[in-house]
Amino acid sequence: MTKFLETARVVRNVRITRRLWWCEYEAPDISASARPGQFAHVVCSESDQRDPLLRRPLSFSRVDRLRSTVSFLIDTVGRGTSWLVRQPIGSAIDMLGPLGMGYEFQSGGRRALLVGGGIGLAPLIALADLAPKLDIEIRLLAGGRDIDHITPREWIDLNASYEIATDDGSGGHHGFITDLVPDHFAWSDQIFVCGPTPMMYAMAKLSPDLGEQHGERPVQTALEARMGCAMGVCYSCVVKTTEGVKRVCYDGPVFDQNQLTWEWDHTAPMLSQGSPTT
Repeated sequence: MTKFLETARVVRNVRITRRLWWCEYEAPDISASARPGQFAHVVCSESDQRDPLLRRPLSFSRVDRLRSTVSFLIDTVGRGTSWLVRQPIGSAIDMLGPLGMGYEFQSGGRRALLVGGGIGLAPLIALADLAPKLDIEIRLLAGGRDIDHITPREWIDLNASYEIATDDGSGGHHGFITDLVPDHFAWSDQIFVCGPTPMMYAMAKLSPDLGEQHGERPVQTALEARMGCAMGVCYSCVVKTTEGVKRVCYDGPVFDQNQLTWEWDHTAPMLSQGSPTT
């Protein structure tokens, strides 16, 4: 797929919770081919300063080809994201994309379960946007540490059902989002996952038991990884799979869950395509 180095323009930066922002950019070239699960590599500093030096990977949360825009759900956790959400309307943003391999709905599938943890909901929002055109019913489950890490309902396609869980009980189910998966597994014919690595590992441990009870479901997982180049060159984001070592930025970030060995530290904080750490 063709990648574009584009000067995107800020359309809006909206704070939607105390932690989360919705940022929209005019990017005609990137928006023309971007798909859910793919990401852009974005400069998050002034051009004459480059601090932070490295670009930040951000998952597409919405792609509007008619308006030539892409949007990102952003958690302001460091200097880069804090700088990005403060840029005024019309500002120029250096953006490279679309990058990586995205989600794909299964042929003949009609009921998709989407499971997102925290800022990992970002690419699942874009995936839910596509479903009505393909006559696919969506159930979207979103979890977070507290209600400020949960995307408000109005930012989700209205055709999708939406359930939330918070670790502290400040909204929805009091507990982990994976607690809700058994209630929806049998209904689904395909599953899509993104979130913190421990949450995705928990899904990988949960899926076989549910598959034995209800029949196996294909599960596509968008991994988190620290990224340097995001072009498959620096090998800073490699993970072990059943097919050998793979680069999250180039061979992923979306993988078949059955390919993942989880032979890396899945408890350590890593860089999400939705939420840079600096």
